[in-house]
Amino acid sequence: MAYDAEISRRNPGLFIFLLDQSRSMSRKIAGGQRSKAQEASDAINRQLNEVISRCTKSDGIRPYFDVGVIGYGFKSGDARGLIGDSPVSISELESHILKMEKHSEEIDGETIETEFPVWFEPVASYDTPMVKALTIAKEWTEKWIGEHGNSFPPVIINISDGGATDGNPSDIAEEIMNMETSDGKVLLWNCHLSEKDEKPISFPKDETEIPEDKNARTMFSMTSVVPEPMVAIAREEFSNVESGSKAYVFNANLEELIKLLDIGTRVVYNKVE
Repeated sequence: MAYDAEISRRNPGLFIFLLDQSRSMSRKIAGGQRSKAQEASDAINRQLNEVISRCTKSDGIRPYFDVGVIGYGFKSGDARGLIGDSPVSISELESHILKMEKHSEEIDGETIETEFPVWFEPVASYDTPMVKALTIAKEWTEKWIGEHGNSFPPVIINISDGGATDGNPSDIAEEIMNMETSDGKVLLWNCHLSEKDEKPISFPKDETEIPEDKNARTMFSMTSVVPEPMVAIAREEFSNVESGSKAYVFNANLEELIKLLDIGTRVVYNKVE
């Protein structure tokens, strides 16, 4: 199917981020210094800010996108929206900022301080009710498609360490990936954060390319194939992407995670009128 619908104020796009907040997210990614929860939260907060920036024109923030964030595992067996009980327009997102946070970075030998908005902070508390989170994402997506049936298909990006504790997430994931607008099927992307000492893997085509790990195989199986119109964009950051590659990343560090989120949002942004 096409995946070529233009994005406009009348026909916006939809992004839904799923964020694992289970206790295992307190562990460090292999080779990293920070917890998986910190890496994932930072990546989504930065990406929300980036999408706002892309939608900001001389007349303000244009409502080209609706955005939802679902956290799961902050409380036993529970999942909920972190920025509202349903997706909000990107033009309303600034009103939901929790705080501004200072970041320091080295540029050409000089330390530069910048402020970034934070919508939610890192949490790593209980179990991993991924099925419940995906069920909420499905409900949000169904309602949104009912109102925007001709829009570019929703993009759902799940960030987790992969160990669902409330059943097999594959069935609900399959239902989500079979939902569609007139422009194509819903896209479900997965970023698997692991503390295992395995090299990062991005956009594999076959499960033989990923570790023999139950969680990795499950998340790979519940990931959409990168649509052909997106392959060239993904290849700008990950040279190994080819026709038939899945939008799955294993053991990503913060930089790679941000690249994944950026590809998932930029491909839709490029359709803005």
